[in-house]
Amino acid sequence: MRPNKGGFVMTFAEQLLTQRKRAGYTRSALAKELNVSPDLISKWEHGENEPNVDELRQLHEIYQISLDELILNTSPNKAVNPSRWLTQIDKALKRK
Repeated sequence: MRPNKGGFVMTFAEQLLTQRKRAGYTRSALAKELNVSPDLISKWEHGENEPNVDELRQLHEIYQISLDELILNTSPNKAVNPSRWLTQIDKALKRK
């Protein structure tokens, strides 16, 4: 976890791991659902790689959470800074 003004915030990799476990998926089961390898899921969860835009869309549907909550680790009730959200989306698109 990385520090911020209010305490600690999960990294994106930690968020991916937390959401997978919360949804009750093993790496193998999630990989099968996404049509990727379990090794790729592991790389996402260790911060060695990140899901592409299509994979993010699938993850948000599987986990039944908003993209804001998945990508930015925000509560669905919190206002999101549009600039920060657009920056994250831009980064995700450039990695594709």
